[in-house]
Amino acid sequence: MSDTPNILIWDLETGYNVATIFSLFNKRPIPPDAIQQERYIICGAYKLLGQGSTRAISLLGDLDRFREDPTDDSYVVRELHKVLSEADALVAHYGDNFDSRYFNTRAVFHGLDPLPDIPQIDTYKIAKGKFLFNSNRLDYLGKFLGLGGKISTNQELWARCYRGEQKAVREMVAYNKQDVDLLEAVYQKLAPYAHQAQRKVNMNLWFGDNNVCPTCGSDNLHRRGYRYTRVSEFARFQCQACGSWSSAPINTEGKLGKIR
Repeated sequence: MSDTPNILIWDLETGYNVATIFSLFNKRPIPPDAIQQERYIICGAYKLLGQGSTRAISLLGDLDRFREDPTDDSYVVRELHKVLSEADALVAHYGDNFDSRYFNTRAVFHGLDPLPDIPQIDTYKIAKGKFLFNSNRLDYLGKFLGLGGKISTNQELWARCYRGEQKAVREMVAYNKQDVDLLEAVYQKLAPYAHQAQRKVNMNLWFGDNNVCPTCGSDNLHRRGYRYTRVSEFARFQCQACGSWSSAPINTEGKLGKIR
C-alpha cells in the first residue's frame, strides 16, 4: 500500500449516437435498429487528487486509426482502462449513473476485462443528498461556490469531432480537462460535508497507527466531545484543515480506535 491513496478525479466526453429518423416530431422512442453509429468516447481526462496536472487520453492518441474512423474509441478505452485500474478510488460527477456505466459499456464492447472493484465518490450524490442547491450540475456548483465554471461551448463541437476534425478533438480535450479541474475543486469543497458512506475512502488506512482526518489526511485534529449510539461511545473530532467531522470508538479500557 502506498503512503497516500490514489484518488483519481475523472470525466468522459462522448460522441453522438447517429440514428435514421423520419421526422423530428415523432413522439415514439427511436428504436435501437435505427442506430447507424453507436456513441463513443472522444476523450477521458483525469488527475490524482491534489497531485500534478490534469492529463487526457483522446482519439488523437492513435492518429492513423482516427483518420480511418474518427469514431473508433478502442485506443481511448484501452488506455483509460489501464489508468483507472491503478486507482484506489474514483471521483466523478454523476459518475455512478453515467461515466462508470458507459465506460463499462465500451470496455465490454472492445473485449476488455472488467475493472477492479474500485469505490467511486459521486459529487452529484453528495450535492443532492447533503444540500439544497438550485441545480446539482457541475457548472452551477462551481459558479455558486466561487470556483469558476465549465468552458462555454455548443453542440457544433461534438458534430465537428464526429466529422473527424482534429482541431475539434483538441478543443474537446481542453473542455474535458477543465471539467476535471473544476470537479477537483468542487469535491474538495463538498467532501467535508459528506457522510461516511458517501466518502468511500478512509485516509487512516494509509497512515499506520497515526490517526488522521479520514476525509483529507490532515493530522491537525481537535477533539470535540463525544457522540453516542445505543451501545457504543465515540470520541468526536473536527479537522482544522478541511473542517470535516469524524469519530473514533472508545473501547472498554478507554482507548481510542481508528478514526472514521
